[in-house]
Amino acid sequence: MGQDFIFSKFGAKFRNQTGIGQLMEDLGNLSPGVSMLGGGSPALIPEVEEVWRKILSQFSESGAWDSILGKYETPSGKEETLEILASLLSSETGTSISKDQIAITSGSQNAFYLLLNFYSGRFEDGTFKKIFLPVLPEYIGYLDQPIDPDSFSYSLGKEIVTGEDGFRYELDPSSFDTINENLGCVVMSRPTNPTGRVAKKEELEQILKFARSKNIPFLLDNAYGFPFPGIVFSDEKLFHSEGMIQSFSFSKIGLPGVRTGFVLGDPEIIKALNKANAVLNLAGGNLGQYIALEFVKSGEWLKLSRDIVKPYYLKKRELALSSIRREWRGKLKFRIHESEGAFFLWVQFAGLRKKISEIYPLLKENGVIIVPGKYFYPVTNSGDSYGEDSVRISFAREDSEIQEGIRKIGEILSTCTD
Repeated sequence: MGQDFIFSKFGAKFRNQTGIGQLMEDLGNLSPGVSMLGGGSPALIPEVEEVWRKILSQFSESGAWDSILGKYETPSGKEETLEILASLLSSETGTSISKDQIAITSGSQNAFYLLLNFYSGRFEDGTFKKIFLPVLPEYIGYLDQPIDPDSFSYSLGKEIVTGEDGFRYELDPSSFDTINENLGCVVMSRPTNPTGRVAKKEELEQILKFARSKNIPFLLDNAYGFPFPGIVFSDEKLFHSEGMIQSFSFSKIGLPGVRTGFVLGDPEIIKALNKANAVLNLAGGNLGQYIALEFVKSGEWLKLSRDIVKPYYLKKRELALSSIRREWRGKLKFRIHESEGAFFLWVQFAGLRKKISEIYPLLKENGVIIVPGKYFYPVTNSGDSYGEDSVRISFAREDSEIQEGIRKIGEILSTCTD
């Protein structure tokens, strides 16, 4: 038995299970036959994997492995990669973006840990500022990241019925006027994880106007969106304007293991991120940066996103929706959030005798993993139980696994209905 040393407040925070911690543990400890409908890992798409094999073989032929494995890049990242990412974003946004506006990070999760703590918590003037979430639910991975407790302010938005079994959370700009707390930044994912909601350009402009009125940055997370993997089923485009800080990831295009992403922001913000990267990581991982360079330079990013990845997930989405309606109609009362992007369905139930978080162990025991909806809402002191009637379901799995998982969910939840 080791000595039970006392943790600081910072350390004590990580002694307790977190939503993202539970998700990653379940993802890494799957039993045979389990339907893993709760993870955020992308599907293994053969055409995408072939591109990675091709790029890696080019490294062997060119002798690049010595540089990739045998030296550090600078904390700011590989210069050629920064230049080509700046060029890509300039082209996609129609704005002029330079390499000093780009920071290489160890994925979006890493980037947001830094950014959220840059712009929330205790400030030098003694004020305490919070992170504003303009529409809930929002990404599970943000909610445990602030160092200080009680770091979120939010708007629930509006629920709009869109069909027989469909609905959508809408932005409610009028609710912004009721926010009385000091705010340090505004945060949104696009597409939104968990709902698959894709904020329209007009909504982004409304949020940006609000952020500018408060003199705070608007942080936008594009992990599932533009420019890649481009899992967006609407006609929306990449949008950037002054006052925005945007993050991007190579994970969802098929490289979750290399832990590489990048941030677009003003040069002073990028300098701060690079200095933080030096403290935390010395430098970013080389492999992801070298793959990113070849991936973008070759034009494969567009071909894969447009012609392979997006159609693949569209097909998976239709399979999941048809399976839910076939298996659950007549057994459960449910509504499905309009699926506009990413590879999740957000389903809201009525008439359950138990909270979803109480049913979760039973689902897990019977071989199906989902993510309970409560993890996508900040913890409040008011006793509210937001999300306890909802689940996030991933359709980035094999067809048979999706179908069997949905069947099991219907079977188990039907035993918990009135």
